[in-house]
Amino acid sequence: MTKSPRLSLWFAATAVIFFTRAAIFSTWQSRGPEVQALLHLDKPAMGWLVMLYPVGGLIGVFFASEFTRRFGSKVLTVAGFAITAAGMVTLGFSVTAGNVWLSAALLVVMGLPMAMSDFVGNFEGAGVNRASTRSLMPAIHGAFGAGMVLASWVASAFIAGHVDLITNYLIIAVAALVPSIWAAFNFPDHKQTPNTKAERREHARLGRAAWREKHTVAIGFIGFTFILGEISFGTWMPIALTSSGFEPAVAAAAFGAFWIIISVLRFVGGTIVDRVGRARVVLLSSLINAGGVAVFMLDPVLHLPFLGIGLWAVGLALGAPLAVTAMSDDPTKAAARVNMFITVVYLASCTAGPALGYVSKFTGLYFAFVIPLAFLITSAFLSKVTAPRN
Repeated sequence: MTKSPRLSLWFAATAVIFFTRAAIFSTWQSRGPEVQALLHLDKPAMGWLVMLYPVGGLIGVFFASEFTRRFGSKVLTVAGFAITAAGMVTLGFSVTAGNVWLSAALLVVMGLPMAMSDFVGNFEGAGVNRASTRSLMPAIHGAFGAGMVLASWVASAFIAGHVDLITNYLIIAVAALVPSIWAAFNFPDHKQTPNTKAERREHARLGRAAWREKHTVAIGFIGFTFILGEISFGTWMPIALTSSGFEPAVAAAAFGAFWIIISVLRFVGGTIVDRVGRARVVLLSSLINAGGVAVFMLDPVLHLPFLGIGLWAVGLALGAPLAVTAMSDDPTKAAARVNMFITVVYLASCTAGPALGYVSKFTGLYFAFVIPLAFLITSAFLSKVTAPRN
């Protein structure tokens, strides 16, 4: 039997690792233009470089469910954040030295354990959500937004104050590691090593079955869409703004404002979902997000990039948390389905960088955002699949 901690402590621990994982990722994204300059990369090459963090994640997610079951959330969280913190500090030195190949390898090393922590966070979050009488998953994901905001503010202040990349990465690495270790020791013990071949076969069967369920695949597509929009924004928005004449510090501040909006909506999102309904919120989110992307794309004509960013954030806020919640309705299949969700998250993360970078080579960067726009419109038509199943 799994012994669960007090609900409030369990909730806090889960929120903490969403926050610290976001702080690491936000720091990497916020200083993207500087990384591109230090490594002397053009847009397509930068697209391939940013793909490597989620490539590491895609490798890690294949082992996440099995490792969580064998070693438990505690061990996996401590080991994952320790490896990532060390990798981040080393990355600061390699980027500053202009070493593209070492930087590329370090991004894979960082991404792999963070994908496992992503699975742990969503798996534990689904457990908290089921144990509560209220919708808590949006608020848990809100902690991710808060981490993105705070880290982007730090990056913006450091850029404006001419603080070097190495110092920024070192501070965030330490600041993320310490609370993550605290959180790890407040998770339930989920070690459930199978004792028989039959138990191992059943675990594998559930994992494969998730990919054959049309309902689950449709929810996975919606999750893919929202993460594609998130990664497209985080990777290319700062570069798009700086290429249009904005200062890098302004781009970093815009990145922070984007995540402020997302965080606020996620913290109140449970109330919205309980009143409006999960499927309706997903529909509205898809349409508003698509509108924001369209406005941002038309910046060369409309000159309203910050309006586009605001609408993009409003629409993006609740999509992914509600997709995870829909995946977790059946507790017996939750682990397999959440693992599938995390897999499509990292597929989206791998796709966004090179796809937009390649298209931008021929159309310009702003028009390349038509890729997430098309997916968002499709998700609006599929939104009904996220309704609770009785």
